[in-house]
Amino acid sequence: MLNKTYLHPASFILNGIPGLEDIQIWISFPFCSMYVVAMFGNCGLLYLIRYEDSLHKPMYYFLAMLSLTDLVICSSTIPKALCIFWFHLKKIGFDECLVQMFFTHTFTGMESGVLMLMALDRYVAICYPLRYSTIFTNNVIAKVGLVTFLRGVLLIIPFSFLTKRLPYCRGNIIYHTFCDHMSVAKLSCGNVKINAIYGLMVALLIGGFDILCITISYTMILRAVVSLSSADAQQKAFSTCTAHICAIVFSYSPAFFSFFSHRFGGHTIPPSCHIIIANIYVLLPPTMNPVVYGVKTKQIRDCIIRILSGSKNIKSHSILKRMFQNLKASNISEIQVSEFILMGLPGIHSWQHWLSLPLALLYLLALSANILILIIIYQETTLHQPMYHFLGILAVVDMGLATTIMPKILAILSFNAKAISLPECFLQMYAIHCFVGMESGIFVCMAIDRYVAICRPLRYSSIITESFVVKATVFMALRNTISTIPVPVLAAQRHYCSKNQIEHCLCSNLSVTSLSCDDRTINSIYQLLLAWTLMGSDLGLIILSYALILHSVLKLNSAEAASKALSTCTSHLILILFFYTVVIVISITHSAKKAVPTIPVLLNVLHSIIPPALNPMVYALKNKELRQGLYKGLKVHIKNN
Repeated sequence: MLNKTYLHPASFILNGIPGLEDIQIWISFPFCSMYVVAMFGNCGLLYLIRYEDSLHKPMYYFLAMLSLTDLVICSSTIPKALCIFWFHLKKIGFDECLVQMFFTHTFTGMESGVLMLMALDRYVAICYPLRYSTIFTNNVIAKVGLVTFLRGVLLIIPFSFLTKRLPYCRGNIIYHTFCDHMSVAKLSCGNVKINAIYGLMVALLIGGFDILCITISYTMILRAVVSLSSADAQQKAFSTCTAHICAIVFSYSPAFFSFFSHRFGGHTIPPSCHIIIANIYVLLPPTMNPVVYGVKTKQIRDCIIRILSGSKNIKSHSILKRMFQNLKASNISEIQVSEFILMGLPGIHSWQHWLSLPLALLYLLALSANILILIIIYQETTLHQPMYHFLGILAVVDMGLATTIMPKILAILSFNAKAISLPECFLQMYAIHCFVGMESGIFVCMAIDRYVAICRPLRYSSIITESFVVKATVFMALRNTISTIPVPVLAAQRHYCSKNQIEHCLCSNLSVTSLSCDDRTINSIYQLLLAWTLMGSDLGLIILSYALILHSVLKLNSAEAASKALSTCTSHLILILFFYTVVIVISITHSAKKAVPTIPVLLNVLHSIIPPALNPMVYALKNKELRQGLYKGLKVHIKNN
């Protein structure tokens, strides 16, 4: 009985990523973000395919199989990995480990099989279009899907028995985030040669066979497309394959790297790289597949637009679109428009959807980084100082600014959801001006804080008190909320007739009022006055503060003291330079908007998302106290767990 317990441990310990234990919590944020995107994206695809009659076609049935497979793959591994990273829940039962191994390998094989079936679907659709409906019937789709699933189940089941028969006398610590077949087998002191041989055979039977079929299919497709005489027909035929080709690249690229590096680069490539690539292998395809298919497949985009717009069917959506176009052509100035159409980035409409992924990642980074900054400042008592209180307020303002615009921008770029009602547009306009003005005001408060700390260090604690922080914050909030009210009010007073297409990603004051049929001089004048009185005065106070700081620092006799004094300002100066430089560049390029329309719009978008993502990173890198608070918080968290 003792020997049996020794040779078959009751549980294993998943140790996470070897060599990177101290920064696993940072690695968890992109993993968690990708997992959330994968869950929402694939569930959304399944919902669309289930309830939209226009998507009841073989191609989308295979896509539904792919989404379901992706959901199972990432849900089999990532929740446990996040529990390891966040809560140090590393223990996993022996049988539970075998179950995780079975699901991970089975559905990985099934994903490969579904990609192969989708390649055959494209081959028949392009090379035998007249026979497509008779070859890929619902009955055939159900049969090939079942065969693909059973193939994976029957080939993977022996893994469990081969793993269970082994004696485990090399400990029970698995240096991985999930129970991979060979990672578990390496703990055995028995003969694992049969496990390695069978694993290689399964990889060749599933992966090798599927890749061969995909290669043959696309070779035949390429041959058929090249034979077409019309370049337009060639492009149309290839366009139906682009999403599937992207899915193949996302799926097989990390698989190939993991396979070859594991067998031929075991000593040169560190173990942490193997583990990260293995997690990317189970995360990247589920995350990217719904994004790629949502962006590249017109039918899916149309369904998403129809659902977001509330139209009952695509025909009614087209009728409404034609009615609006007729209204625009007739130039009836008496009719007020009911909504605006945000066109996105002018001049690059055809490929602007590719910007959605980096912008989404920046948005997730901005939210997670600013939330982390707030948590550190709240938990670490040494950071309960005015300087860090202002930094916490800046983090809240940054999240508000990013959340005001980014969801709508991502909806435009990813799903072509361009419509926005007039009240929503004016509300967004108000929120943008409020948060931008508030951010500028907080920079002024932080500059005054640094001025008092360096030029009046003995009086710092009596001047910059908690009461001062509260009063300054309330003043800046009231200043911007009250002074910004006329911006949307004046815009709403204008009469918008015929034209409703805004060449922008967001509802900026000048872009909206440029569509007005009547005089908008008062809007332009107030916008100019607001910019000069708020942003201009803020920038003037910041320049004055740093001029006085520089004057005081230059009077210091010690070069080391001068360097130390200036080092407390570096992070703040970096943020100020970026914030106001972009504002000035936007103002300059706005006059050249007709010549280069894309630049001011793109700068507006970046100005609203890069500071929220950049601010916490700059302070975390350049501020010693904040770094120490972060390390201390991580050590306490690790010690408690």
